[in-house]
Amino acid sequence: MHSSSLCSALCCLSLTLLTSLGCGPRGDREIVEVEGTVTLDGQPLPNATVLFISGTSRPSGAMTDAEGHYELNYTDRQKGARIGHNRVQITTAQGPSETAEGEPLAAVPESLPDKYHARSELEFEVSADHANVADFALTSR
Repeated sequence: MHSSSLCSALCCLSLTLLTSLGCGPRGDREIVEVEGTVTLDGQPLPNATVLFISGTSRPSGAMTDAEGHYELNYTDRQKGARIGHNRVQITTAQGPSETAEGEPLAAVPESLPDKYHARSELEFEVSADHANVADFALTSR
């Protein structure tokens, strides 16, 4: 009876260890942290959505803060963007939403030229070898 309990305990421990091996904080090793600042006509651009699109996997995205700073997220649990060439889209448009109290918020129209989102000319090469700081100085014209 005792050896049966010990065997069951060891089997459970082994199964737990095997299933947790791939669940560490590292995640996808081809994803590295990327941060930067977005300005428009020399001023920080708050509440803009920044997307990095690699073409080989899901996009990474973030929203700029009051100072125009952002840190990309690949998933809810992993920060960063895929290593390699990324097309970048930056937009200020936001669909209608609601406050925490359920009050409706109106949609925010796009204030940036198409060359930054719909027909984006922005690109960034994400590197595995050094810190990735992707600053974008946009102009309204």
